[in-house]
Amino acid sequence: MNRKFLTTILILLYVTAYSYACTTFFLNGEQKLFGRNFDFPSGVGHIYINPSNLEKTSFIFPPEKPFTWVSKYGSISFNQNGREMPYGGINEAGLVIEQMWHQEAKYPEPDQRKALTELQWIQYHLDNSATVQDVSNSDKSLRISTTSIATLHFLVADASGDLATIEFLDGNMVVYRGADLKHPVLSNCSYDVSINYIASTNQNQKHTPWVENSSGRFKTAAEMIDGKNPNKKDKTAFAFKVLDAVSQGESTRWSIVYDITNFKIHLKTHENQQIRTINFNEFDFSCTHAPIFVDIDHPNPTVKNFSPFSIEANFSLIDRVCNEVEFLSQMPNDYRQAAATFPATFNCKK
Repeated sequence: MNRKFLTTILILLYVTAYSYACTTFFLNGEQKLFGRNFDFPSGVGHIYINPSNLEKTSFIFPPEKPFTWVSKYGSISFNQNGREMPYGGINEAGLVIEQMWHQEAKYPEPDQRKALTELQWIQYHLDNSATVQDVSNSDKSLRISTTSIATLHFLVADASGDLATIEFLDGNMVVYRGADLKHPVLSNCSYDVSINYIASTNQNQKHTPWVENSSGRFKTAAEMIDGKNPNKKDKTAFAFKVLDAVSQGESTRWSIVYDITNFKIHLKTHENQQIRTINFNEFDFSCTHAPIFVDIDHPNPTVKNFSPFSIEANFSLIDRVCNEVEFLSQMPNDYRQAAATFPATFNCKK
């Protein structure tokens, strides 16, 4: 396939996918919870068990050069664009990373650093980073490629309770963390825009519909977290209450609560409103075991219901997402096949 055309199609895929609202937040304390709503016209997806000690290669386009790494940590991820292209997840060290559309983002220009597209950048950190500091430090040697085009920002938390927003503005990584992170929330506007929005609403200033929606969700979540003491309640139930409060109705496809402290993931989907639980400790993340997956709407996502990775199932997911989203209906079959096939080349590091 023509590389230029393939890159254009990839751009269309990502721009379409992220033109919808999402919200994330973090509840710190003795029990650490990370909440996330995913809003999009299609809700199909796979939950992947990603092994450690697996040698991987970047799925990147010219002028970038591919490179390899070995996954240090196993992880559980939520994928819609196929294996190795997660929207978010948690790893064995307790690191959680999730993304949201961010129209003001601008990725770094090409330089001597290695580069990944934005979704594989998430998997790279699930593979290699144990802490928020690790993710922040990676900016010295790794960048998100400008060939990605999809403009995202990220909320990242770790087992110690450290939390950061990571944005790319004017080609630079911008991190809000510690005392600079007044509210443990992120939606779709830049973090500072949402902070200013909260201050300006007290002065009855008007905002664009985009800012009203995004920063309005930010404010709702921040006020709920600041105004209640979830330590005295069922914190998981409280986290879902916050997610329900910022839901976008029919567009909210997944609601996920990561219990970092207890290594459990609670989720509900548009197609299956029952809250289900994935016990992280049920799974063997050694690379001698094949990567496995389960449909995100499965009523009982325990280890016995996961299936081994297959190119056919991976293609079916990618193909279905393309067919369900109008903008993606012209996605060439050879791109769909390439995205589905490349993870099958990964092997255990000897």
